[in-house]
Amino acid sequence: MAATGVSPVTAWVRAGTRQRLSDALELQKTRKVMLSAADRWQTYDRSRNDAARVRAAWKTEVMRMRQHGELLDVVDALCAFGIAGELEARGWAQRRFRRAPAEARLPGRWPGSRDGGYQESVQMRLPSELAARVLDTCWGTSAPHIARLRDWRDRNPGIVIPRGPLGRTDELTGPMAEYERLASQVTTVGDIYRAGIHRGIEAAEERASHYRVLLDTHRDAGGHVSGIAG
Repeated sequence: MAATGVSPVTAWVRAGTRQRLSDALELQKTRKVMLSAADRWQTYDRSRNDAARVRAAWKTEVMRMRQHGELLDVVDALCAFGIAGELEARGWAQRRFRRAPAEARLPGRWPGSRDGGYQESVQMRLPSELAARVLDTCWGTSAPHIARLRDWRDRNPGIVIPRGPLGRTDELTGPMAEYERLASQVTTVGDIYRAGIHRGIEAAEERASHYRVLLDTHRDAGGHVSGIAG
């Protein structure tokens, strides 16, 4: 996915996500060290010019692997891979939505949003094209329901809506049942970011499972990876 720039964003996530993210990144960083130990990336016994070409080629290869989700050793790569995968899983990756209007970018939560109450945050830089696609997609799929929720608010001005889930849908009645039905069809940018980060972490962990035995054979008594070139 080509991008003309990056957009810094913050995702609010469930407690424990940051630690799991950190652990997944460490596994992938170790995998990067292991990959760099291949003969083709070694620079000993090479001339200075050859060594420079090898280092440049390795840097290019790392960028390629990150872009294609083959190496998820940095936050930005892991999150972008997972978020793009979340759009794909929802069937939204190939659909084209109109650019989200200015009201979609106003401060505050969208009607129907359940983004409140998260205790941790993850800072990341997404390709600007991907960040824009997430916003456009969320607004494009949610706008009709947001409009109905605003109408609901006008008809029920005295009802206070809690930030979290309202309870079992089949136990709700009257106006609250209608609100829950409409709110459940609103997908916020935060929803996609949280699901995408989780998807990226799972992908990093799954990739690590393929080489965990090999990795353990290279650990010394202190838990450090040994016998692998940097």
